[in-house]
This record gives sequence, C-alpha cells and structure tokens, in this order.
Amino acid sequence: MADIRTRILEAADTHISLISQMSDLEHAPFTLEQQSKYLDDLKKTLASLKTELEKLRQITSKERKGHQDLRDSFARRYAHKLTGRSEKFVSKIEKEEREYLDALHNERAAEEKERYLEETIAETENRVAELTTQTNQYVNLKEQSEQLYKKVFDGPTPEFPEKDQMEVAVQHAKDFFAEAQSRCTSDQEAEKLMFRAEKSVANAVRFCVEALSASSWDVWGGGTVADMIERDNLSKAKSTVSQAQMLLGQAIDLQDAIGPFDNVKVAGGHTTDIFLDNPVSDYEFRKKVKDTYVQMRLLHQKVQLELQAQRGRALDSKNNMEDAKAQLAAARAELEKVRREVFERVTGIPCSAGTPPAYDAMDSPPALDPEETQTA
Repeated sequence: MADIRTRILEAADTHISLISQMSDLEHAPFTLEQQSKYLDDLKKTLASLKTELEKLRQITSKERKGHQDLRDSFARRYAHKLTGRSEKFVSKIEKEEREYLDALHNERAAEEKERYLEETIAETENRVAELTTQTNQYVNLKEQSEQLYKKVFDGPTPEFPEKDQMEVAVQHAKDFFAEAQSRCTSDQEAEKLMFRAEKSVANAVRFCVEALSASSWDVWGGGTVADMIERDNLSKAKSTVSQAQMLLGQAIDLQDAIGPFDNVKVAGGHTTDIFLDNPVSDYEFRKKVKDTYVQMRLLHQKVQLELQAQRGRALDSKNNMEDAKAQLAAARAELEKVRREVFERVTGIPCSAGTPPAYDAMDSPPALDPEETQTA
C-alpha cells in the first residue's frame, strides 16, 4: 500500500477541484435556511392578509349597497323634499358615499399588498429552488471530500500526529452528540406522554365531579337515575385514570426522574345497590366518591407539576444536544482544516481558495415592511 505522502500527491488534483467547487457553494446552506424562513413568513403574512381582505370585501359590499339604496331611493328623496329636509338627505348621501369610498380604498390597498406578496413569494420560491440545488451540490461535494480524506488518511499517520489527535476528538464528539441526541429524544417523548396523561387525569377529575354531583343528588332522593349517572361517571373515571397511569409508566421508563405517582382507588359498588337504595348506603357511598375525587385532584396536581418539570428537562436536553451538535461541527471543521494543511505541506500547493464570496443580500427580495402588511 502506498505511503501517506504518495496517496496525498495522487489525490492532490481531485482535492483542489473539490475545495474550489465547495468554496463557490459554501454560502448556499446558510442562505437557503434564511430564505426558507423568509418564505414561510411571507406565506403566513399572505394568509393573514387574505383573511383580512375577505372581511374588507364584505364591508365594501355592504357600504356599496347602503350607498346605492339611499342614492336611488326616490321615495325617501321625495319625502325629505316635502318636509323641507333636502339638505339633511344630501348630507346623509354624502356620508354614505364617504364610508363606501373609504371601504373601497381599504379593499384596493389590501389587494395591492396581496399582489406584492404573491409576486415576492414567487420570486423567493425560485430563489429557494436555486439554493436547494446549490445546497445539494455542496452536500454532495462534502461527501466526496470526506470519502477522499478517508481514503488518503486511512488509519494512524505517525508523520502527522495532529491529524490523528483530531480524528480522536471528532470520534469523542460524535459519541457525545449521539448520547445527547438520544437523551433529547427520550425527554421529548416523555414530555408528550406526560401531556397526554395530564389531559386524561383532568378528564378523570371531571368525571369524579359529575359522579359527586350525582351522589349528592342521590342522597337527597335522586333515586335510580342519580345512581346510574353516578356509577357511569365513576366507570369513566376509572377507565380514564387507568389509561393515564399507563402513559405515566411509559414516561417513567424514558425518564426515571419523573414521579412517583400514587394509585387512585376509584369508588365502586354492586349493581344491586341501585335497586336496594337507602339514604344510609347512599351517604356512605358518597363519602367514597368524595375520597376518590380528592385522590384524583391530588394526582392531577402531581401530574401537572411533573409535566412542568419534564418540560424543563426536555428543554435542557435540547439545549445540550444543540451544544453537542455545535461541538461536533467544530471538531469536524478543525479536522478538515488539519487535513487541508497536511495536503498543503506535502504538495506545496495552497488548498484554500480564500474566503468564500459573501452572499449578496441584494439578491434577496426586499423584506416586507410591517407597516405595509397592515390594512388601513
């Protein structure tokens, strides 16, 4: 197998070509991200404007009808003339006309903004498509560059220990990022499970409230109907809290800092109790229902607190993952820099094509003035 210097010399031309092409496209990924966000903002603004424009058209239509009806009303005009109030009638017509013209002006101004936004969106979509192509080309070149480096720098290179050190640093950064990403995924999933569990327990509390209300009614002579409502809501509460406990268990499996949670014993009775109804048994059972309600409320409060705590953990995990991602990117960039320097030292040919050309902001559609997005 050829030694490291021979491999570098053999790959020199390919390396220079890749570096040059990458330099020309280096702005694309970042600019694509910017333009994509800009496009999303434009589309949201347009959607909002279309809703507003529909309202303005309704107002214009209403004002137009009112103005025309008043202007063309011979009977009203004649009545005002007979009573000597012609001037008042004319004033009223002028007022209706002003309101109609104002509404028409607002509608046309909004339509102009709509046209501007649609044109800008079309231009930005073309720019995003172009940048997407450039970004894909850049990614492909990066992959080719990485494959070239792997082929050239395969294995330890005692002649260039700095390269070996950076490869170890990159591997450590990869491991750290993988761990942070896994933790982030688990915490986010646990947060979703906690959110669903909180909704379920909230529903269970509501069923307990309904059951308690029916139980109070039963004590005061609600009879069979009250009993059935009471038992039905307790059954729903039991089923719902059971689902919540399953979700909480899944969340704990993902994040052991969650919990623990107390089990809720939902009050229950025999079907025969409905038919052997008496005030004493109703009162005793109501105490059980109330105890269920209290337990359910306490569980709900606990779940709410744990949900907030898990949201905090999920946010921390996300931040840690972003930090790990940045560290990995920095390590990879440093490794690439070291490899380029090795190429330069061996070939004597500068690999750097200089600073990539700055993205010309004038190529981007002008930002939409917030004032211009508001209808008069």
